[in-house]
Amino acid sequence: MVNKKVEGARHHSRGRWWWYGAGSVLVALVVAFLAIPGLILYHQVTAVRSQVARLEEANRAHNFTAMVRDAKPIETEMGNIAGTLGWMPYWRIVPGIGGKYRDGEMALEAIREGFQGLNLMVPALSKVAPLVGYKSGNLRPSQISGHGKLSALLSALPILVPDLKRAYPDFVKASDALDQVHPGDFGGFLGPIGAKLLTAQSLLATAVRNIPLIDQSSQALQNILGDPNPKRYLLVFQNSGELRSTGGFMTAYGFVTLNHGHLGPVTEQNMYLLDARVTYRPPASTVIGTYLPVLYWHLRDANTSPNVPTTVSYIKTFYESIPGVPRVNGVIFIDTWFVDSLIGDVGGITVPTPKGPVSLNQKNANLKMEFMAEAQGLPNNMRKKFIGTMMKSLLHQVFHAHGSELARVVKTVEQSLNKKFILLNFNNPRDEAMVRRYHWGGIMDRHVRGDYLSIVDENLLGHKDNYVMNYHLSTRIRRVGSRYQETASITYRDPAIDTGALFVPYRSWVRFYVPVGSTLISMTGNDGIPYQSYVNTTVNKTVFGGHENLPARTSQSQPVATNTVTVTYWLPPHLSVKRLTVQLQPGVNHQTLTVMRGSYRKTVPFTHDMVFHMGS
Repeated sequence: MVNKKVEGARHHSRGRWWWYGAGSVLVALVVAFLAIPGLILYHQVTAVRSQVARLEEANRAHNFTAMVRDAKPIETEMGNIAGTLGWMPYWRIVPGIGGKYRDGEMALEAIREGFQGLNLMVPALSKVAPLVGYKSGNLRPSQISGHGKLSALLSALPILVPDLKRAYPDFVKASDALDQVHPGDFGGFLGPIGAKLLTAQSLLATAVRNIPLIDQSSQALQNILGDPNPKRYLLVFQNSGELRSTGGFMTAYGFVTLNHGHLGPVTEQNMYLLDARVTYRPPASTVIGTYLPVLYWHLRDANTSPNVPTTVSYIKTFYESIPGVPRVNGVIFIDTWFVDSLIGDVGGITVPTPKGPVSLNQKNANLKMEFMAEAQGLPNNMRKKFIGTMMKSLLHQVFHAHGSELARVVKTVEQSLNKKFILLNFNNPRDEAMVRRYHWGGIMDRHVRGDYLSIVDENLLGHKDNYVMNYHLSTRIRRVGSRYQETASITYRDPAIDTGALFVPYRSWVRFYVPVGSTLISMTGNDGIPYQSYVNTTVNKTVFGGHENLPARTSQSQPVATNTVTVTYWLPPHLSVKRLTVQLQPGVNHQTLTVMRGSYRKTVPFTHDMVFHMGS
């Protein structure tokens, strides 16, 4: 009996020591494989953060030499972090850590490739740095104003472009790696790193998209920026709240001169005042005269063609009839949505006016600009001048932007060019070829492979309803016997309440541009004015057009005003329907698109020109 008790005690003791031993081993493993590497990693990340702080300080001091010096330890420490992460691939499967580990691996790969590209560019950047206000070696920084940075960029292009081309593959690899990182996974202690990764993603993506542009179009860019000869451009400010074919009602105009990259003074004024000097006075077209109380066609209504080169030719006919008018080298259209985004990028602006300063931010800019232009009781030569004054204040802040603010501005400009919130047209054929190549000119494709559609809405009596209007475009292609039939529609959704001033019942002229040779079967949803069917030989398209009216909405209790205009038509024989090109109307900011053919169905935000491949 005693022996059994002793044996049991011994067995219990051995079991207890086994668990103690196993626990100790487990603790040792945790310490060896998690705690120690984690502490090492913590130390290395802390070192990188302090090194990045020194780099940022060198940047604030505009000392390029110090920036290159301070970047080296960061590159070395990143290699050490990569080595530490290499000890512990098992971290990939640890809950709560695995995602951050994989993000860290890809971020380090991106940084390695990015540094490799930057190292290739250091010799060229060292020469260029003084041009943009940085000390580099024995070279002292040039004193450059915000506007002067364009000139510095122009001078730098011949030096930078060769090294940009060599570094481009490394930047592409860095961007691809960084795209796989989720900055939101970095929180707490790593939060600042996550925020910097987000900025780096944006900057790298912008660089990768634009380096080919700088390389392929450097001569055109130099010419546009006024080298070797100064260039003057007509600026047209379009109010997208009152949608027109090229983006909005032409509410104001201005001139800007570029001389070797130096931005001259921006002049601006009410478009009505320029219109009053025009001597060319043709009668108003039937479409315009039906809704607008005018007998003659005016410069302010000249942007009736969604094909910008055509609209520019109309504008120039009016403009050049003005005695003594200055010659211009191109026309630049700027719409409301672009201005709103820039105001947001720089954190808002304050604009001086005769009645005191007015503060604008991205959300209130449209309504405040309308209030200043229409309701302040200012004389005609002053009320629309607010837009030009506002643009001067905004450009001053834009040209002095830096860091993440500058990254936001660059991204907004790029996106606005692609979304057609900025439209460019240049007299020089080489410059215009660059615009066409990058789809920045609002040019309707004359010849496309396969099917084509562009739906253009023109607000002729809806006041500023397009600030809040939502559109849904759709098109369905189906085979009927041996032919293809297409049904395209535009659905309007206007939540505005009729105020009799800013918002009123919507009246518009809508056109469907389709392949030349198409024949209309029916058009529904338009008002009683006869619809149109004709061939536009300039853009090589058949056009179906008509007027439409939305019901009035006078209170929140009434349903949102909606209407759908639909056209059904036969496509030309032998046209391939495997490929559909849909071109965006400039100035539309809230729009979706659905494309259907057989089992193919796709709904997307419609923010740029698109091509759909729909199989056999």
